[in-house]
Amino acid sequence: MKLRNLWLIARRDYLAYVARKRFWVGLLITPAILLAFIFIPVLIQQFESADKYAVIDHSGWVMTGIQQEVAADDYQRLLNLAAASARAGRANQLPAPLAALAKPAAQLTAEARKSLATALASGGPAPDGAAAQAIWKQRKAFTAWYHGLSTEEARAINGGLAIAQYRLANGDFTADELRKKIVDGALFAYFVIPAKPLEPDASVIYASKNLTNTELRTWFSNHLNSVVRARKVNTVGLPPERAAWLQAQVPFKGKLVTEAGAKQATAAEKFGQWLPIGYVYLLFIAIMSIAQLLMMSTIEEKSSRIAETLLSSVKPSEVMGGKTLGAALVGLTMVCFWIAIVLGLVTAFGPMLPIGGFAHALLSNITAWSIAWFLVYFLLGFLLYASVLGAIGAAVNNIQEAQPYLSPVMIFMILPLLVMVPVIKDPTATWVRVLSYFPPLTPFLMVNRSAASPPLVDYIATTALLIVIVAIVLYASGKIFRVGLLNTGAPPKLKELLSWMRTPKPE
Repeated sequence: MKLRNLWLIARRDYLAYVARKRFWVGLLITPAILLAFIFIPVLIQQFESADKYAVIDHSGWVMTGIQQEVAADDYQRLLNLAAASARAGRANQLPAPLAALAKPAAQLTAEARKSLATALASGGPAPDGAAAQAIWKQRKAFTAWYHGLSTEEARAINGGLAIAQYRLANGDFTADELRKKIVDGALFAYFVIPAKPLEPDASVIYASKNLTNTELRTWFSNHLNSVVRARKVNTVGLPPERAAWLQAQVPFKGKLVTEAGAKQATAAEKFGQWLPIGYVYLLFIAIMSIAQLLMMSTIEEKSSRIAETLLSSVKPSEVMGGKTLGAALVGLTMVCFWIAIVLGLVTAFGPMLPIGGFAHALLSNITAWSIAWFLVYFLLGFLLYASVLGAIGAAVNNIQEAQPYLSPVMIFMILPLLVMVPVIKDPTATWVRVLSYFPPLTPFLMVNRSAASPPLVDYIATTALLIVIVAIVLYASGKIFRVGLLNTGAPPKLKELLSWMRTPKPE
């Protein structure tokens, strides 16, 4: 094999691919789709209207308790935001009624802010301490400002506020009136609270045209059960402190175990556990598109008799090697471009959009180590599948004849997509590690396991095994390629393909 011939063919194919407008359009479309999956749900959430609901409360007390609890939760969020802004020196960026509370809020503990929020929502008792008293004196202006916020204003301040997501329709309505409002689209849902919610057989009615969206129902149910539970505790005469002790949940703190020890997991580290899914999708798209491009190119050159012209001056092995190398360079160009454009866009525009935390988490989990191994597995995975698809392209005359051969290849490529979520959830499982050593799945499963930092021996061993298998498959595919490139008859059966592998090399 002459390396010069191989390189000339590789360069010809590479330039032919990258000179096409559709290649660059495809380069831009893929990251655009990926970024759309990331940004669009977040942006939609920012602009969609709040779910409007109504309540018919036959008990006379449940809804009052729910409204107080909802307000207390929102007040706590706002006080925490004011405190954090004061510490960061950004209190002047808050709305005036909230900015006025920033300095005293920063002097309170988190527990004190929670207690103060509850007092503000229920109307008392007045808190102790100078900082809490300073906020208490401004309660009328603060609560009036809060209740006057529109959905858009609430989301601009803190998207987690209840009034940014759900809006109560005020007024006395009958069930028939509410049903009509739902049919007309003026209402998302309504609840009917029974007269005796403390009874064992009591149940709440939830009515809506959309029963697939359970967020409002879950949110309202949590608050309703909290209020009813508090009334039950009060009914049996338990002191408030004993009731709080009985209902208090034991908190869990997530610890990330590393070689240096266990530490508190940050939001970025938690996100990093799911980042390999993006690697798997990127690997799948790159290998599938470029390997199939090689197959289509081979079929095209064979049908147009260009292959015969090539074979008159170069060896079949040089044709296959050059075409594979050219396609591999195209693949590397695509992958490097995608990584660069995604990182560049997230770095440049992430802080401007409501995904600042996501952008930081994404960037902090993409390392040179992960990118390096991704490129290694991409190159080896590509060579494995490209050699097979190149041989298929040489053996058939058109894409229709290639379909029966493509099915088993596609099964091996799609299988990692089907198991990537179970792999993410338990990347250290024995079955995952065993399957990682199965060459057709190795590239996908190893990048899928990357969040759990697999042992270095797994990286080295799977790479070495993959190199050996790729060499064997390239050799076998080269035999098929050499015979099939000049075969213009009926597509060969599997037995005939195997016989082509044993065909001696002509002198």
